[in-house]
Amino acid sequence: MVHKVLILLHLVGFAAYIGAGFAQQQFVARSAREGLGAAVRDEYERLAAAILTQIELPALFTQVVTGIVLIVLAPLWLTQGWLHGKLACVAVLLVLSHVEMFNARRIVKARVARGDAANDEISARKKRHATFGLLGTLAVVILVGLVAYGTG
Repeated sequence: MVHKVLILLHLVGFAAYIGAGFAQQQFVARSAREGLGAAVRDEYERLAAAILTQIELPALFTQVVTGIVLIVLAPLWLTQGWLHGKLACVAVLLVLSHVEMFNARRIVKARVARGDAANDEISARKKRHATFGLLGTLAVVILVGLVAYGTG
C-alpha cells in the first residue's frame, strides 16, 4: 500500500513538473512577442517566475523525496543500470529548474527596477530561458526513455 501511494505521488509530481515546465516556458516565450501590451508582458513574466517557484520546483522535489523513499524501501533498484541514468537526468533537471528560476526572477527584478530600459538584458535572458527549456525537454525525453525501456 505504501509503495503504491509513493508511486502515485511520484507520478503526480512528474505530471505537475511537466505541466509547470511547459507553462512557464510558454509564458516567457509569449512575453517576448512583438506588439504585446506592457501590462500583459509584465504579467506573463511574473507568472513564469511564480510557476517555477510555486509549482515546478516543489513538484520536482516531491519526485526526489518519493524517489529516495522508494529506493530506501527497495535498495535493489540501485543494481539497475538504467536507474543511474535516470538519476543523472534528475540531477540535470534539478540544476536546470533552479537556473530557470533564477533567470525568471531576474527578468522580473530587471523589469521592476528599470522597466523598458532593461529590454536588451531581458531579451537575452529570455533567449537563454528557451535554451534551458530545450535542454530540460531533452533530459525529460531521455529520462522517460530510460524508464520505459530500462524496466522492461
